[in-house]
Amino acid sequence: MPTIPHPTLGVTKCARCGAPVRWASGPDRGQRTPLNAQPSPAGNLAARATGLGGTVVRRLDAEEPEPVDALLEWKAIAHWNSCTGQQSPPPSSRPARRRPTVQPPLFGQQPQGRWAR
Repeated sequence: MPTIPHPTLGVTKCARCGAPVRWASGPDRGQRTPLNAQPSPAGNLAARATGLGGTVVRRLDAEEPEPVDALLEWKAIAHWNSCTGQQSPPPSSRPARRRPTVQPPLFGQQPQGRWAR
């Protein structure tokens, strides 16, 4: 019997397209991966819920091409493969210009430029 994740627990909305997304840890160490909230039989990732309320994902490979029922895994698709939202524009490579600062003279110095009267 295939495992089905909780329909609403840990589900948020994608900022680009508004689709329901479930965030998971993995498949690489320290990486967060957005998954489509509903399982998919065509998925290339195996996801499972942890005891602490999180989700962990791993890649399906030739050694284990199917989710492991004993670990209560389900097939999932990474959301960035199916997102229909607009891509955000690349950040500007040129930083904003800053005005040079002009400071008043220190105590006992002669005023110069803008501070002279």
